[in-house]
Amino acid sequence: MPENLPLSITSSSILEFLEQHHVDPVILTYSVLLFSAVVVIYCGSHATLHRPPTALPADPTDPKFDPADLSPPSSREKLMEEDAYLMPVLGGIMLVGMYLLIKRLSAKYIEMFFNVYFAVFGVFAVAKSFGSALKAIAKRTGTSLTRWKITVVENPPWEGLEDAKNRDNSEPKRMDGNGSVAATSAERDELMNQLVKKPTLRQILSPSFLISQYKISSQLSKLPPIPEEVAKWYLSSSDILAFPVGLAVVVGNWYTQNWLLGNILGASFAFTSIQLLMIDSFKTGYIMLSGLFVYDIFFVFGTDVMVTVATSLTVPIKLTAPRPATASSPTGSNAMLGLGDIIVPAIFLSLCLRFDLWNFHRKNPNLAYASARKFPKPFFNIALLLYAVALITTIIIMHLYKTAQPALLYLCPGIGGAVIVTAIVRKEWSIMWGYKEESEEDKQERLKEKKQEKENQGTESGSEYRAETKSSNKELDEGHDDT
Repeated sequence: MPENLPLSITSSSILEFLEQHHVDPVILTYSVLLFSAVVVIYCGSHATLHRPPTALPADPTDPKFDPADLSPPSSREKLMEEDAYLMPVLGGIMLVGMYLLIKRLSAKYIEMFFNVYFAVFGVFAVAKSFGSALKAIAKRTGTSLTRWKITVVENPPWEGLEDAKNRDNSEPKRMDGNGSVAATSAERDELMNQLVKKPTLRQILSPSFLISQYKISSQLSKLPPIPEEVAKWYLSSSDILAFPVGLAVVVGNWYTQNWLLGNILGASFAFTSIQLLMIDSFKTGYIMLSGLFVYDIFFVFGTDVMVTVATSLTVPIKLTAPRPATASSPTGSNAMLGLGDIIVPAIFLSLCLRFDLWNFHRKNPNLAYASARKFPKPFFNIALLLYAVALITTIIIMHLYKTAQPALLYLCPGIGGAVIVTAIVRKEWSIMWGYKEESEEDKQERLKEKKQEKENQGTESGSEYRAETKSSNKELDEGHDDT
């Protein structure tokens, strides 16, 4: 790895400026960590918002309407209770594995591997974060962004695309037998229904029926196959502008190892992880917080595993800020905050924010969804405030005792307790605890199972009714015989 190269604004010059103005540099050090963590959680949580089931579809005539509001919600599966139980176990296995590699092998090779890994994926993480920032600015300023949808399909309908692209229809376009564009799949479905419809014996023996079937088959053969969507991506001009920024940050961090660029890279990974790791309910959230609460305490106080891994590797798995030089450390050192102490609480806080949005539309059922619309955020705001208080408490204790502290020891009870108290005070405990998110696929599967269950119950009820009727008739017959 190349030697550190100086940037125009170095940490030493900032510390000298603070000392000249009689400001304790330690305050700035920990303020940078606190501010960075809160900003990442705030932005990452808002990036997980989508139209809740309680909101009406976006209305293009609404002054707050944005074209992105029409995008369907993410179909990504949420983390469920069983996943929450596994999180501390998997986290412990990965942490111990890295610890053993550091002890058995040189940390230099492990660091090189992770630096290459984070460099490759870091370009996309920083680009996604910067692109999201540009989209937010464009939305606030009313600037329109060019958007594209990239779709990968099987059996693409190449014929007739030149004519079809001018038609405003989202359905697959294809040519019919007369050379005109068939705009919807209704024609194909109608032809297929006619073709597979069970005919009578008289129809089978009729020449006109056979001719009709031949014509239908001929029409179907002239229609290109309906394209099957394999994958799709949404791309905007902000994403294209953000990619060079991501590349510049990664290259700059590789050659300078500057803490500012490292923090941008680490914060981008945290921002992206918050959007990937979403939980489905508060029950899952409390299981996750409880398990990682014990995990953090054990690996910080019970072993030297976490401290060894964090201090041995110079990779973007933490946020850092320079400390001033002391007698024990004449060249100064860096204070650090692991990304896990940001991502884990943010997963829970993002759920609070989505619940606030869901609850707002539950109370305003006739309101169309608009991402630019402001809504009350009592659960999210109070939990975020308690996160900041708990993190400050962690920093104070760490500074006073000069030893590493498991941040989740303070953060998990802080944010978990904040939500419980808020729910009780607002008399929304049952609503909060019963809140559950599910993907569209899970919803359809649940409705299908429910329908099947009703049908089974109806069949069982009918069988029981017939059995009871049969039994009653038998008893009546026996009564007549006795008479």
